[in-house]
Amino acid sequence: MTPGYDALEPGYTGNENDADHRHDPYVRHVHLAWYRDQFGQWASDSWDDSQWEVICRECGDSEGPADEETAEVRALRGPYPTKHKAEHAAHRHEREFSTPLRWMPGGAMPQKGPAL
Repeated sequence: MTPGYDALEPGYTGNENDADHRHDPYVRHVHLAWYRDQFGQWASDSWDDSQWEVICRECGDSEGPADEETAEVRALRGPYPTKHKAEHAAHRHEREFSTPLRWMPGGAMPQKGPAL
């Protein structure tokens, strides 16, 4: 063993610190009346109770108004007519863009299932 280097820990797979590569979208009501707060961040004090949207920071969503986002972010964002449909879109997106937690480096990636 080389001095200054730690030995490889048994059970280490190499993807334990993969959180920054995982997509972790969340669902919220569609926000309205956007403005910039004192720190320059997007803020909203009202929302539409009848519509839902999916936010994925890993895709570059700024969590601000949809018209300020890229076409890809807007396509995921929605709006969706029900919370159930928004959650379904979020789960589908997470499955599509995140490495499975049990994937081992050098292992084959699991086959994608049929489109839902």
